[in-house]
This record gives sequence, C-alpha cells and structure tokens, in this order.
Amino acid sequence: MSTTTERQPLLHDATVTRRVDFGHGYFELFLEAPELAASMQAGQFFNIRVRNELFPLLRRPFSSFDLIKDVRGRPTGVSVLGHVVGQGTRMLAQMDEGDRIHLNGPLGHAFELPEDPNTRIFMVGGGIGLAPFLHSVRQWGGGEPARDLVLLAGARSQRDLGFMKRFANAGANVLIATEDGSVGVKGRVTVLLEAELAALKGKPAMVLTCGPWAMMDAVAQICIQAGVPSYASLESIMACGYGVCNGCVARVKADTDEGFRYAKTCVEGTVMDCSKLIW
Repeated sequence: MSTTTERQPLLHDATVTRRVDFGHGYFELFLEAPELAASMQAGQFFNIRVRNELFPLLRRPFSSFDLIKDVRGRPTGVSVLGHVVGQGTRMLAQMDEGDRIHLNGPLGHAFELPEDPNTRIFMVGGGIGLAPFLHSVRQWGGGEPARDLVLLAGARSQRDLGFMKRFANAGANVLIATEDGSVGVKGRVTVLLEAELAALKGKPAMVLTCGPWAMMDAVAQICIQAGVPSYASLESIMACGYGVCNGCVARVKADTDEGFRYAKTCVEGTVMDCSKLIW
C-alpha cells in the first residue's frame, strides 16, 4: 500500500479577468486560478513571471490581496495589489482582460490564528503592505467563533489608500492614520497601535504587521514593550521562492558565537516572530 501523499500543484497558468486602477500608480489585478485559490492561505505568497520572455528575468513576489469565490462559495482566483515602482510592476499594471500570466505558489508560511478565540487581532499595515490583510479578513471574518479583527492602516497621504474601499464590507474594524492628516488620524500608524494596546485592559491580543521595514521595526518594539506577541510578513525580494538563491535572508536571534543566524524568508517566513528578528 502506497504511503505517498498527493502534492499540491505549485505552477499555475492564470488568466487576467479584470484590472482596477486606483490612481497614483496603485492597481489591482484579478486572476483566475482555481487550484491556487483553493490552497492559498492569508500570509502566503506566490511568485509571478511577468511574461514568458528573458526580460524581466526574475519573478516578482506578491501576497494574495483578495480571495475570489463564485456564487457557490468555491474559490476561483485571487487578486494582487500592486504599485508601480519598476519595469515588472509597470508591465503588470498594463495587463488587460484575457492576458495570461504564470504563477508559482502558494509559497511560504501563512498567518496563524491564536488558540484563544477571544484574542483581539490587530493587523498593522503601511501602504502596499496592507495587501495580505484583505485575504486575512475574508478567511477569518466569517468563521466560528467570530474573530475580533482590527485593521490599522497607515500611509503618507490619502492618495496612497485609494484601495481602502475594498476593505469596507469585509468585516474588519478599520482605523486609518496618514502622516499629512488628509484622512483619519494625523500621524504614523504606530500612534493608533499604541492607543489600541493601551485600551486593551487585560484582553488578550496579537499583532500582525506588513509594510516598510522601519514601520515593522517600530511595531515590533511597541509590542515587545507591551508584552504582546507580534508577527511580521517580510517584504523581501524572493526570486526563487524555494530557499535556493539566498537572496531574501533576514537576521534572526540564535545561540551562536555571533548571536544570530540568517533565515531564508521564503521558506522560514514570510511570516516571522518579531521578537526573534534582529531589526
């Protein structure tokens, strides 16, 4: 009798079904990929081959922004949230309905729910780092028992949050901070986090964060001081996704002479314990 188990497919040819432009370089690309959607968990990522040519050579890593389902509730695809910063994202932002794209995933480790269902889960994101949290809300918001989800969204300006309407009906409480005060509280998103943690009054909490390194560092230090567990989804360049190229390493604490070791983000993350990272 065979003891082998069937492995999930990692390579997918997806079809672009829709593109939404939010302005200022932000866009959402809807992809039909039922096999990927069926196995994708919030916090995991996939690598996109922008086009089937030599250039661009390296794949681009993206978390799933939204989980797309049909009228029967069956997963049919995912969407990605992008911001044009280079040639690869510019090509993605110009794709149209019917275009084909190649995906490698799901890769990495997903976010893990705390065992205590009464734990308040804070999702702290900056700009494009908010991407993994819509999928998180879709995945956890309708569960039993209901989870206490709070999204803390930060950006420089309202212009960097044009996609926030996608969170409107997803089931999370949303608090916003912008550095210029154009929407929400004026200041950085860590101002919201400090206030929310101070108001817990003994209620258990956990923090998930994704965004710029300096923001996640600040979030980690606040959580460590408050004694609240926190986990960061690192936005490293993960060209291979399998731990082969060694291009995505992060320093983590270790019992060695140096006091640290290099962890491969793509296989040990992207979600990592903030208290174990060396910021």
